[in-house]
Amino acid sequence: MTENQRLKIVRKFLKETQADFGASLGLTQAGYSDIERGKNSVSGKIKILLKREHNINLRWLETGEGEMFIATIEDREMDSDKLGSEQHFFERLQSEIERLQNEVKRLSAENSSYSELVKSKNLIIENLESRINQK
Repeated sequence: MTENQRLKIVRKFLKETQADFGASLGLTQAGYSDIERGKNSVSGKIKILLKREHNINLRWLETGEGEMFIATIEDREMDSDKLGSEQHFFERLQSEIERLQNEVKRLSAENSSYSELVKSKNLIIENLESRINQK
């Protein structure tokens, strides 16, 4: 199953139309539809919005592993009945901080890759334009 197919599962689970779900991600209905149909991929920007706006577990979206939604730290850790001790609470907070730091590193690397790709494409365009202008 692809990311695009899993994205459709999320939308259907949330009982949203393509227009409404797409709008929550800054897309038109047609733009969102292209993603669901596999015409366009799920970009890094869309993934960030899916996580921020809908609490989507990106590991599940990308690989199918884990749960569809991320339990927020409040859901998992702030319930005083589940804390057990203050030390346990701070250990879990540290774990959450490390997880978020790793995600920032991953997204930063992804951003660098996209930047390199854009530079490469721009060089190709410049090359082609130069050849056209020589003729």
